[in-house]
Amino acid sequence: LLKPEPPEKYNGSASVRDFMKFVTDGTSYVRDGRVAKKYRVSKLARYLTGIAHDFYISKVADDVRNWRLKQFFTALYNHCFPLTYRMDQRAKLDNCRQGERTVRQHITSLSELFNTVGITDERDRVIRLWRSLSFRIQQELWKDKLTPETSSYDEVVNAAELAEMIMSIHVENSSSDDYETDLSTSSLADESRSETESMPSTTHATRGTDHGLSKVQPVNT
Repeated sequence: LLKPEPPEKYNGSASVRDFMKFVTDGTSYVRDGRVAKKYRVSKLARYLTGIAHDFYISKVADDVRNWRLKQFFTALYNHCFPLTYRMDQRAKLDNCRQGERTVRQHITSLSELFNTVGITDERDRVIRLWRSLSFRIQQELWKDKLTPETSSYDEVVNAAELAEMIMSIHVENSSSDDYETDLSTSSLADESRSETESMPSTTHATRGTDHGLSKVQPVNT
């Protein structure tokens, strides 16, 4: 059997990524290790440093066996993050758009905001994801008969990534066709120019030969 891997130490920094990593890895560590619920928080306390450890000592340690993981993580978050942090993140979520990012990059940012703000309802997540995607990808989702009101989050994510891939292939093929057209046009122009240059100059021949007209004497009448 594999021994559960402990989480990296968390120092209480106001970083959603670091906090969520500690929550995810810490939860897996105590569950995979089959630690009894009343000992789980004290087990994870070994991996707290800085203000996170200060919080544990001042608020939790005296009654640690009555603390459960969800309760502990919520209180730890509230202690380490500014009071306005969630409001600020909600504003970012409301204004979050795909822009020039790939679908996968956009979904990564969106997921972090979902976790920070505390949005767990799948329908809410689907609607926010749908509205934040580029207009062209939204069009492709409608063509695939998906809707923000009935499709699952995974369905929308998979369809959006596939639509992006198909569109990128179309762009590459279009660029290739344009390049081949330019080459063909350039080649025809070169051939035409070469033929023109190889033709004798009519003007030059006319000037060089007068076909005996200079010898014709005017007739006196």
